[in-house]
Amino acid sequence: MPNDSRMTVRLDPATRRKVELLAAREGISLNEALNRLLRRAEDDVKSTSNRKRYRLKPRKVGFGFDIGHAKRIAAEMSELETLEKVKGRR
Repeated sequence: MPNDSRMTVRLDPATRRKVELLAAREGISLNEALNRLLRRAEDDVKSTSNRKRYRLKPRKVGFGFDIGHAKRIAAEMSELETLEKVKGRR
């Protein structure tokens, strides 16, 4: 084919095994097996891009207490501790 071009590709061992298994199973060359796998991957990418993105709906978490109120109490306790330390220094 006039549009074919050569390229050196380094595959990790697991990927190479996949290419070799496909080539042996289908009775095709490693080159054709690699091309088929790449075309399949391209089709998979296209099909996932059409999917609707999943959105998690926020829900109230029931801890049994108001977190804002708990923060206010903690701040007041911190202020009281600070005041007691200051009074103790006098």
